Parts: sequence; structure tokens; C-alpha cells
Amino acid sequence: MANYAENMHNWLKRRGLAAKYEFAGIYCIKVDETIVYIGKSGNMLRRIA
Repeated sequence: MANYAENMHNWLKRRGLAAKYEFAGIYCIKVDETIVYIGKSGNMLRRIA
């Protein structure tokens, strides 16, 4: 699974998304307008990957 995450991270960087998401942040996951999870990450780009 580590290879998949690393490949996705590199793909997002190549697409120019690193500058937008490579920082710490708080995020939520919503299902049908209901928040079902709240999390935090030291590197949002890696979390997205």
C-alpha cells in the first residue's frame, strides 16, 4: 500500500497541487451533507494521496 500512496503523492505534485495542499490542516468527510469524520494532518497532500 505504501507504493500506491507514494505514487499518488507524486502524481498530485506533478499536477501542481503540492503548493496548495502541502501543509498542515484540519479536514472533514461528509456523507449526504452530514459530517461523519473530522481529522487533522501534518501534510494534507500526503493525506489526500
